[in-house]
Amino acid sequence: MQKQKSNHSISIAWAIDILATDKKVRNSAESLLKVLEKKTELSVHPLYVVRLAEQVEPFTHGEGKKVFLNNVGNAIKRWLKGLKVSTKEPQALLQKGVYLRSDVDALIGHAKKIKADLLLVNTHARKGFSRFWMGSFAETLMHHSTLPVLFLNPSAKPVQEIREIIFPTNLSLGAEKSLHLVCSFAKKIGAGVTLYNNVEYFVATPGLSFTETAVFTDQIAKDVKNRKKSLERQASKFSKAYGIKMKLVVDESDVRVSDGINSCAQKSPKSMIAMTSQTGPLLSVLVGSTTRRVVREAKVPVLVFRD
Repeated sequence: MQKQKSNHSISIAWAIDILATDKKVRNSAESLLKVLEKKTELSVHPLYVVRLAEQVEPFTHGEGKKVFLNNVGNAIKRWLKGLKVSTKEPQALLQKGVYLRSDVDALIGHAKKIKADLLLVNTHARKGFSRFWMGSFAETLMHHSTLPVLFLNPSAKPVQEIREIIFPTNLSLGAEKSLHLVCSFAKKIGAGVTLYNNVEYFVATPGLSFTETAVFTDQIAKDVKNRKKSLERQASKFSKAYGIKMKLVVDESDVRVSDGINSCAQKSPKSMIAMTSQTGPLLSVLVGSTTRRVVREAKVPVLVFRD
């Protein structure tokens, strides 16, 4: 029996890559869109940014431009052929800028023009050092998009269902602001929210006296207790406000934060992750190392909000 759709609607600008020959790239996006289509009134807008290097003069102006765009449009349709999700008419966005930022800005600008709620894009999982960059287009998009971006790792398994959204929080005012967006999205797709907090402490310095170590341990215990109380209050508040189920995970294991987040998601395969991408003078290049690592390594969809 097919599940009844909610009264909520979601409009997605899907940044496709018609040059991607690996079927996993399209399949991962298709499986997610199918899940969202069952839960909401979904509107999908496939978009392809035609970069300057892909354009052939003189077929990008005058009468030649129409022919060129028609050819690109046909290539997009061939790439989408057999897709088991309803979409709007695919569009090609011609760009003249020489920098990657101009391509990203064009995508964001068009997404806003069609009033998309979020962007959908695949990352490119690479091995070795180049993996760090996660794909320059996705990297730049994460840093500059004022719209939420839903990232999919092509190495992830097809999405069958989303029952839970894992939201890592440091209990700051900024995180609480983002939580409103997460809960609103969760309500639309009929999912619950899990508040994840990682307890990061430096290991006690060797050589501390027994008394000093006891005081340090006692302080940690009090802090963890206070964190749990804060999370419980926040969970109760947002559960009542949005009418969704909330769970808590306080991770006291000695792991890197990104590994802890992804591990939490692996324990709940019918989940996705929602994070904020911090920006600023120091982070203008790193775009938030934890968020980047999670996006690069996650086996579930990752929704990124810019704070």
